[in-house]
Amino acid sequence: MSITRNSNSKDPTCKLILLGNGSVGKSAIIERFVADGFDRVYKQTVGLDFYEKKLVLRGDKRVDLQVWDIGGQSVGSSMLGKYIYGSDVIFLCYDITDNQSFSDLEDWLRLVKRSFVDAQAEQSSLETKRSTAQIESIKMFVLGNKIDLQHMRKVKEDDHDTFIETNGLTGGFFTSAQSGDDVVVSFYDAAAQKMNVKLTDHELAYHKKALAVNVSGGDDGPRASNADAIEAEDMKHGTWQDVVDGNGASSGCCLIF
Repeated sequence: MSITRNSNSKDPTCKLILLGNGSVGKSAIIERFVADGFDRVYKQTVGLDFYEKKLVLRGDKRVDLQVWDIGGQSVGSSMLGKYIYGSDVIFLCYDITDNQSFSDLEDWLRLVKRSFVDAQAEQSSLETKRSTAQIESIKMFVLGNKIDLQHMRKVKEDDHDTFIETNGLTGGFFTSAQSGDDVVVSFYDAAAQKMNVKLTDHELAYHKKALAVNVSGGDDGPRASNADAIEAEDMKHGTWQDVVDGNGASSGCCLIF
């Protein structure tokens, strides 16, 4: 287990990163978990947001969970591989109302694996063995967001389950950053599994709460004033297929998934 310890804490640290297309709700999910807040204004996060929260799993069994948010970064970002490398838990996120976001999970997963291969190529034989052990110990989950929009659902639950089974992933969750449904429990469950703690249904039920929110209107809210500029910058890095095929505009990119 690649869990490390926070120098300022006696508890082990677990690094969790959320990956997936822009606009699937990664930042909103994190905000729900970290502060029980939800910002309905669309924001393509620039750079990287980092959060930390201490979880009490059972009794005195605790973990410092570090949650990394790549936000609206393009998969062609030269720093993306460095963010993913060293992760203990990975959430592959998609929007249940968007078939493309689910289809692109294949690319995200391929890039995750490739990033570790690239990292191993730069390491000594001993470091390579450690990297191999690390990727084998990563807990990877598929997270389908926006379950509050069941009437608009495009991705079937069977397809969700098949993807997990076919790729040998750890498991999956369905969440709603809008209502808060199952957001908290997904983080607790994933962190507990990484720490080899099997939470009971009763313990998980404690975290299964939907948080009340005020929803006005039926749209996704106003776009941020700089959204167009950010997305234009993202496109300079090339398309998804460019990155997967190794034709991205960024050179020397250490990509993961």
